[in-house]
Amino acid sequence: MGGRNETGHNGYTQPLLDGLEAATPEETALDNCLVLSRPAYTDTGTKHEWTCAVHAQPSLFQPETDTVFLASATNEVAVTARRKSLKPGDRVALTGVVTCQTIDFPNGETQTINCIVLTHAPHMTARAKRLSTTVFEQNRHK
Repeated sequence: MGGRNETGHNGYTQPLLDGLEAATPEETALDNCLVLSRPAYTDTGTKHEWTCAVHAQPSLFQPETDTVFLASATNEVAVTARRKSLKPGDRVALTGVVTCQTIDFPNGETQTINCIVLTHAPHMTARAKRLSTTVFEQNRHK
């Protein structure tokens, strides 16, 4: 008992699943991304999630890239991404799996959401100028 395609109990046959492997997703590198929004991080105790909106802009090696992405990460990659302390205006390089979702609205409009699920933490290439938010620092420079 236990071989492939053997007749089991009640005369049923287990079909072969040889050609039905899931396609492995292709990893994409986006080298010139501008952070558009402050990243959101949630920690439920068992799962860590990190999301951020970025604009992948054209670069020397990727001149055709000009798309807004919703970048996301989970668990270890999310914790590492949070430690980068990204702010709007920073430039990062992202590596992950790109997916596109199209949403059809009842009024006939369609919207495409481009997502990238990070496989590695973001690599900071340039930092935007950090402004102090404390009242003491703001009054000191006047």
